[in-house]
Amino acid sequence: MLFRSADTPWGWTPYAPYPPPAPGQPTPYPGTIYPPPGGGYAPSGAVHAPPGTVYPPPSGTDHPSPGAGYAPPGWGGGQQGVGAPGRAQGTQTQRRSGFLGGLAAVGFAILKFGALFAKFGITAASALIAIVAYSLIFGWAFAVGLVLIIFVHEMGHFLTSRVMGVPMSVPIFIPFLGAFTAAGRGFTSDRRREATIAIAGPIAGFAATLALYLWALAQPFASSGGRFAISLSYFGFFITLLNLVPMLPLDGGRIASSISKWFNLAGLVIIGALLGSQVVGGTALNPILLLIFLFGCYSVWGRFQAARLGREAPPLPVRTRVLIGAGYIALLALSGLFMSLSAGWLTAHNLVNLA
Repeated sequence: MLFRSADTPWGWTPYAPYPPPAPGQPTPYPGTIYPPPGGGYAPSGAVHAPPGTVYPPPSGTDHPSPGAGYAPPGWGGGQQGVGAPGRAQGTQTQRRSGFLGGLAAVGFAILKFGALFAKFGITAASALIAIVAYSLIFGWAFAVGLVLIIFVHEMGHFLTSRVMGVPMSVPIFIPFLGAFTAAGRGFTSDRRREATIAIAGPIAGFAATLALYLWALAQPFASSGGRFAISLSYFGFFITLLNLVPMLPLDGGRIASSISKWFNLAGLVIIGALLGSQVVGGTALNPILLLIFLFGCYSVWGRFQAARLGREAPPLPVRTRVLIGAGYIALLALSGLFMSLSAGWLTAHNLVNLA
């Protein structure tokens, strides 16, 4: 082995572990080249050999000759006085197999990331459709902000389910109904896991909306961005609050079911009361609210039917149910509080009339 040195007049010096042999003695390191090719220099007392000589000399000779000797295996093969190790030439079959292996690795990477892109491409396409639909009512900027808040909410479900080992589909947006993710097997087999995944969405959406609300309060009053953010945060808190209604298939229904399935009946009463108030007030029924109520009736009936047939997951310990209930009530209260605060700010600045 050789290394470049700028301290010697000839420019190269033998690597430390490979000193030149003493005069008249065979080299202890076969294959060592001394002096280096083109060097033409040897220490005092050493045999001056032509450049490129390979030690030890061939058998039957007393003096080295240029290019004589042998090369260790892997240095190029044959009786060649090669001055540096070289890579052995691979066979054509080896080169072809290496190329095909690399090509297969590239193809696998393309398929893997292509499948990932295709999976989330459904989310992107449905989100774009939702933005177009919302923009017809709220405008483009508000529609984009609303879809982003819903996306954060759904990703709370998606990421938490992956961490807990429950397969779940990517979010798919439905205009004016929000978005949904479909959980695979094992979602309802454990009440604690079901409640944790269910509450992760509202927590993520609430946190994103709260950050937006606090940022808006830090802006000057005349700032259009601040007023826009307050308006958007009002809708964000409303979405969280609506999702926490204790009725299946809403998130609140899954959380409350881990405590007692009877909470789902309370959720049906709440949604039914809202529909009844519209009828009594002489206003048209909200079709979205009516659809949620009908779907809720079917889901709650299915949950009670599963309990009757003994297919319901075993109940959680009392301590776990108390903790889940406390977290649920706290998130419910905070969502209602900040929704009222944002509505009060908009009303106080004559940006909306909620009377």
